[in-house]
Amino acid sequence: MAANSTEEPSNPPKKAKLSTTDVNGDAKENSPTALNSALAAATLASPPAPVEIFRNDYKPLAHVVSKVSLDFSLYDGKTIVETVMTVEANKNVADNSNNASGEDEGLVLNGDETCVKLLKLSVDGIADTLKPDVDYILSPGKLVISADALRRGGGVVRTTVEIVPEDNTQLSGLYKSGPMYCSQCEAEGFRRITYYPDRPDVMATFESVRIEADAENFPVLLSNGNLVEEGECSNVSEGRKRKFAVWSDPFPKPSYLFALVAGDLGCMEDSFTTMSGRNVTLRFYSEHKNVSKMGYAVESLKRAMKWDEDTFGLEYDLDLFNVVAVESFNMGAMENKSLNVFNTSCVLADPVTSSDANFQRIEGIIAHEYFHNWTGNR
Repeated sequence: MAANSTEEPSNPPKKAKLSTTDVNGDAKENSPTALNSALAAATLASPPAPVEIFRNDYKPLAHVVSKVSLDFSLYDGKTIVETVMTVEANKNVADNSNNASGEDEGLVLNGDETCVKLLKLSVDGIADTLKPDVDYILSPGKLVISADALRRGGGVVRTTVEIVPEDNTQLSGLYKSGPMYCSQCEAEGFRRITYYPDRPDVMATFESVRIEADAENFPVLLSNGNLVEEGECSNVSEGRKRKFAVWSDPFPKPSYLFALVAGDLGCMEDSFTTMSGRNVTLRFYSEHKNVSKMGYAVESLKRAMKWDEDTFGLEYDLDLFNVVAVESFNMGAMENKSLNVFNTSCVLADPVTSSDANFQRIEGIIAHEYFHNWTGNR
């Protein structure tokens, strides 16, 4: 994680005239959509200067997300993300306040308004009656929902946003590179996917992540945890079939370890038997032309899993471990829980042409990212 971040702008952008529509196409100047769009326009017109934030500036949040469900609908040119968050008072904050006045400032959600368009916002039990600047406040990089609205609504917050991965040239958050979608959320990429408390001390259980996409172009739909369900969607988009996959990760994690991959990928499958006798499925995905070069990486992973058991008694804790190695990944490697993502340079090896140094590098990187499962991911 980076030592410093850029959460707070020093010169907030000027207010812009509200002139957009809500998700239903109705002109509503005070709707969340209108406010979000106006804020985005102002931010783009007058970008805030970066501000360093140090460890001494840290304050625990008054409210945290304990459980979250996500639903991604991937379409050419836009992706719709629906989020359901279960919100609880932070047990580490005795009076539920984290500011000088001692007041409960509510739920603080991070979000990059320049790429995340807020379409809907509700707190269960309260939807149409949510009042801007009273029940919620949109400001550069933040959406704050008041403590009173949380109490009245039962602590379940729902948002629907629109993002455009095709335009994400920062390659932070969810982006499309070539024919596939990929994510990179460390250090602060999740706020470019949806509004969320995007910080490593908020550990939530991602109970359900549903991904839906074109069936022909994106037959492989991956996220963290175990695969719960997959199949063909009943709806058809422009005459094309769509498919879905549902993932569930029972272990709490910070948002920077969330991952999503969607594409047309080949697979090499193997298995590992843990020290307690459980069978873990291992799947390595890459472009079809690269599948035959993943064998050494698969064996490296099995050796790393065995070493962690023999040395520390640490047994892998899910039924499935996925590795994606693609040419379009912008980082070298990322330790997302149960879905490690690599650039192909860190995974592929050909016994005929690769050097000893190549094999040694693959062994080390595969092991390093796997070891994060117990030492770094929780």
